[in-house]
Amino acid sequence: MIGMSPSAAVVVDIVTGATAPSDVLAAFDALAPGEALLLRTVARPEAPLLALRESRAGAYEWTPLVEGPGHWEVKVHKRDAPPGALRGITEALGWDHDRLGALEAAAMEAWGGGETRAAARLLLGFVFGLLRHIRFEESVLFPEFERLSGMTADRGPTAVMRVEHRAIEPLLEDMRAAAARGARPSEPTRADVRAMLHLHNLKEESVLYPMLDRALDPQESDALVYRFQAMDPAE
Repeated sequence: MIGMSPSAAVVVDIVTGATAPSDVLAAFDALAPGEALLLRTVARPEAPLLALRESRAGAYEWTPLVEGPGHWEVKVHKRDAPPGALRGITEALGWDHDRLGALEAAAMEAWGGGETRAAARLLLGFVFGLLRHIRFEESVLFPEFERLSGMTADRGPTAVMRVEHRAIEPLLEDMRAAAARGARPSEPTRADVRAMLHLHNLKEESVLYPMLDRALDPQESDALVYRFQAMDPAE
């Protein structure tokens, strides 16, 4: 996958009932490809997501940053793609891998420059996003793969991915705890996370995701991508 860096975002504060989805669509349409819109809400922003899904499908990335209670933040990236383009699992979740890697790298760069608060915020976003990514895979994507392939949860690619997730999670907790204290995570922890993710993401992007895309029709793959965007943290 091609690397990316965190994009600057226009900030639009949305209070439930005060801002219509049409205003969000107008702000989104004013973005250039590669730019992003930051939505802040006091309730789950279901209406803006549905409006984008219905009229700008394929043209956006929806990446939750904070998921309640009482406060939600979502960054909406504008893709260089026409509305109506169908999303594949390999492309969409691979993009999220790249996004997360860019957040972690940006956090370390900020720490190197003495920007402690920005660094901690970026690293917390990396940990939150990766844990959310893992949760989606294990609650939705892996069961779908097992249903289509006939493999059980204790065999095949998904069994390997779950074992690797369990190895990654305590390292993420160490990173989260350090960032919450405003401290830079240890270099061994960071090196372990990066090494694990490099091999883990490669296997997912070269084996698991493409197998799913081949087994599903394009509309079904696109529907799974939408479930990733809309996933509730409690699911």
